Amino acid sequence: MSHNELKFLRTEIGTLTRFLEDLSEDNFIERIQLERRLANVRERLAEIEHLPQAKSLPITFRGAPVEGTRSIDAGFGAAALKAFIEATDTVAASLASEELKDSGPLPGGRERSLRIVDTALGSFGFELELPPLAPEEEPPQGSILPEVQERRVDAYALAIETTLALIDEVATSSASDEATSDAVAEMHRRAADKVRAFVKVLADHGALFAAEFEGRQVRLNSDEEVRRVVDALNVADMTEHEDEVEGMLIGALPESRAFECRSGDGALIKGKIDRSVADVMAFKAAWENKDALLRFRVVSARGKDRYFLKAASALRDENSAGQVE
Repeated sequence: MSHNELKFLRTEIGTLTRFLEDLSEDNFIERIQLERRLANVRERLAEIEHLPQAKSLPITFRGAPVEGTRSIDAGFGAAALKAFIEATDTVAASLASEELKDSGPLPGGRERSLRIVDTALGSFGFELELPPLAPEEEPPQGSILPEVQERRVDAYALAIETTLALIDEVATSSASDEATSDAVAEMHRRAADKVRAFVKVLADHGALFAAEFEGRQVRLNSDEEVRRVVDALNVADMTEHEDEVEGMLIGALPESRAFECRSGDGALIKGKIDRSVADVMAFKAAWENKDALLRFRVVSARGKDRYFLKAASALRDENSAGQVE
């Protein structure tokens, strides 16, 4: 169900209600027509407001390829949209499955992706929309996204949020290069490279960018910010591997995703809980202060190893079994 249709119906109900309030009592015919229209709109709203909603994603561009609010260079527009969708597709694959490789087809295919539904207001751009999950759609086999409070995690919506958050964090960061590398390292190398490819399209065409999704606004306001993102997302000097350690999660902060673990030999391991763990609170509740086999994604860059906690599972000598991620 379209987010725009829901918004339009609610706005129309408000408008019709005001018209009726201002209408004089002797305008019988007009009142009957407005009341009939209001009843029809309310009936339509009642039919659809409980249905899963599509999520709106307006993106706009400014700069050399854009002629005010009138037009956009077709070659740039096509290249930018293609690169953005490839980026979000790849980030979604990295969050939904452990099978994402550095090359080759994305695991799970592309059963669901963004759609263009309109042009966006403000400069020139496009109103994109993410269709809701189909009622029968289930997380793919091997998914590392849990169900949270009996609701399925929408990997694609999370991917859009993650993509925009990374661009915003790198573009606006006044922190050191090391802190910026920490932000980039949180993402799968292939996914980060696809996000970089999108921003490089902007850089190559002298374009700027703005987007809004689920209440979060992200903007690249200058050529300097665009170039900063392109440079920061260069993953050529990064290597990645996985490691398993017997130890204990001794603390985790849901907002920052920071954690501390103590290995079996007493070593302290600090890092962040991987973005593939959608519900940090559930993970913390399940594994804090318990001996477990901890699985890390280790990213090495500029002489530093960065640890991202991906999963925990019960040790063989414990009665509990299974894995929470």
